[in-house]
Amino acid sequence: MRYLSWILTLPLTALAISFAVSNLTPVQLALWPLVGTLEAPAFTLVLVTLVVGFFAGGLTVWLGQHGNRRAARQHQARADRLQKELDAARAVKPIELP
Repeated sequence: MRYLSWILTLPLTALAISFAVSNLTPVQLALWPLVGTLEAPAFTLVLVTLVVGFFAGGLTVWLGQHGNRRAARQHQARADRLQKELDAARAVKPIELP
């Protein structure tokens, strides 16, 4: 698994560095309702957009899995309670009849 990570990471890093070196031209970003502009190299705007999208997607997935995490906690609590009951039942010695 570690090798697969390196096989994917190294080419993507080389691609990102190549993209950054190739797009050093400053561009102006103006958002319509806001006053003023922002001037930055083209690669920073693209990479920042990708990073923001990555985190927005991760947050969306995390929030969407809330119900599954809650159900898992409830099932684990029930399993723990049943295990304690089983251990207590096994600890009780049977009554010997004469």
